[in-house]
Amino acid sequence: MNVATNSMLARPEREQDAKPLISLVVPVFNEGPIVRANLAAILEAASGNWYTLELLAVDDGSLDNTADEIALSAQQDERIRPLSFTRNFGKEAAILAGLAHAKGDAAVVLDGDLQHPPELIPQMLALWRQGLYVVEGVKQDRGNETLSQGMFARAFYGLFRRFADLDLRGHSDFKLLDREVIDAYLAFPERHRFFRAIIGWAQYPSAQLPFTVAERNGGTTHWGKLSLMRYAINNITSFSSLPLKLVSYLGLVTLAFGAVIGIMSLVQKFKGQALDGFTTVNLLIVIMGSAILLSLGIIGHYLARLYDEIKGRPPYVIKPPRKVPRK
Repeated sequence: MNVATNSMLARPEREQDAKPLISLVVPVFNEGPIVRANLAAILEAASGNWYTLELLAVDDGSLDNTADEIALSAQQDERIRPLSFTRNFGKEAAILAGLAHAKGDAAVVLDGDLQHPPELIPQMLALWRQGLYVVEGVKQDRGNETLSQGMFARAFYGLFRRFADLDLRGHSDFKLLDREVIDAYLAFPERHRFFRAIIGWAQYPSAQLPFTVAERNGGTTHWGKLSLMRYAINNITSFSSLPLKLVSYLGLVTLAFGAVIGIMSLVQKFKGQALDGFTTVNLLIVIMGSAILLSLGIIGHYLARLYDEIKGRPPYVIKPPRKVPRK
């Protein structure tokens, strides 16, 4: 097994006689036709002799019958605990809700479409049992993704590494977290979260377990190009203020460029070689106007993030149980 470890200051090994409870956090969205079979497959692959399992299936405001299918699974298997949002709040909120309701000594976060191989969970737990706080599933092979998806992923992780000084290449949300890590993650006050980056930033003693991304077990991805772009921008700005600093550098560059054009125009004026028309003026207006609008856009994005954080609105709302009509 090819496992990269960072086990300095690892926690003491757990006692062998007490069976720990392991929580499986599975966000799902519009996966009604496949969710019951997938949840059963996850539980079967993750089962072991020295621990017990609970599975939190977090329905992220699905528009189909996903919530009803999860409820049926919970009736058939008491290890399954359903959570449903009132609307779609996003995967990050689903992960947060699952971890907030997890009762286990450790939790494993994985996708509900089986692209994160659940058969690796016993290996993750074996590493956790040895004293590690985090076991990360790292993509060794990204599977059958398109050329554009691969280029987008490389561009995003390259920018993230440059802006936030965190190397997340190959990382995924497929992670095992010790209870201490879960509590620390839940204590973070920020509303907008980037799960894999926060865990990487915390630098707990960890191990990396490579895996190959499997084909989706039914259904299609719900991530469009625009959604991915918005997700990338939000996550980069969550972890880096460098774009704000680039505004100052952009101002210096445009100032220097404008100064060069101004000097050239004055020299031509004094030599009597000034060109007719407003080419220089128009060029300066375009350059300065573009720089100002770009700068205002970056500043506005950060102000919007501050506005969301200051409001303190909860990142998700759990759907209440259905009321019984009063007689």
